[in-house]
Amino acid sequence: MVTNELDRALALLDEWVGPRGVNGAAAVVWARGEVVAERYAGEARPGVPVAAETLFALASVTKPITAATVMTLVEAGLLALDEPVVRLVSEFGARIAGDDVDPALEALRPGVTVRHLLAHLSGLPEDLAPRHLRYADRADLATITDAMSRLPLQSAPGVELRYSNAGYAILARIVERLTGEPFWQVARRRVLAPLGLDDVVAAPGPELAARIALVSGATHAGTELETYNAPYWRGLALPWGGLFGTPRDVARFAASFLPHGPRLLAPPTVALMTGDQAEGVPGGIESGKVRWRVAHWGLGWEIKGTKRRHWTGDLTSPRTFCHFGQAGTLVWGDPTQDVALAVFTNRTVAHHWTFILGRWARLSNAVVAAASRLA
Repeated sequence: MVTNELDRALALLDEWVGPRGVNGAAAVVWARGEVVAERYAGEARPGVPVAAETLFALASVTKPITAATVMTLVEAGLLALDEPVVRLVSEFGARIAGDDVDPALEALRPGVTVRHLLAHLSGLPEDLAPRHLRYADRADLATITDAMSRLPLQSAPGVELRYSNAGYAILARIVERLTGEPFWQVARRRVLAPLGLDDVVAAPGPELAARIALVSGATHAGTELETYNAPYWRGLALPWGGLFGTPRDVARFAASFLPHGPRLLAPPTVALMTGDQAEGVPGGIESGKVRWRVAHWGLGWEIKGTKRRHWTGDLTSPRTFCHFGQAGTLVWGDPTQDVALAVFTNRTVAHHWTFILGRWARLSNAVVAAASRLA
């Protein structure tokens, strides 16, 4: 009976598929220790249906995995959350000049910590502007990270939540400096492999091309620079948004932060990552035109807290942790109800899909209601 209710909840995905919606969608529900429902609808690419093995561009759903990798180093005694970033990445402390530089803010740069980067409290801007580095130049990840390390602060550390891809580029560099290994090699060994997440992939090669869902609405469409779809972009393996994966594997990752999920990190680490670190400050996501009077955020994970009109719906608890991605991806976990949902599509959120946030919220409500009746 309950399984039928969950199936009916996920059948909402079928309504998303179409000219005014998305080409394809997939969702997996984890509850109380196991996958309890999954649904696949539409096409991954023309003529190819979405299936359990379809790899979706995770976009910023990558960030919690990057954060978990950092936290394994904290658990290993290689790093402390309140260490200044300049001690770990010396170039982050280099003198910065330019018309957009506020000397008073730059004087606070030595106070930016690892915790600030993980919780988007560093004061760094969201991303590079064309004046800092031109995407058309096809820079490699090291060059992009160098440029991000030199971005001027836009606010004082700790006083405002300012969602930042740049902060996650610097976190990956910290991991590489401490381990002497490429970032995704460390992530594979410390996070992905222990959880059995074989279908979460960085820099997918040609051998996986047939499994990857093509993202519609991507920038630079039809060029060799097309976001999510072009070999150049995929090869960057951006630590803030470059992974590809299945909803089943990402739901398992989210479940590792739930009471009956697979165990990766120690309970105190889980509590830090899924607990509010923003301490009541305002802020938001500039590219998403979202700003909260109180911006709850953990380490890697966004926290629902007191936010209204939220993408995780009305029935998830304030303890719910989540992350969405610009490629049309969302994952959340609710520790109070011991339920997680990964719901992925292959159309960017910039196209709204006839009000995407409402669709995410309605699906989440239906999933929570059905899962609550599980024995």
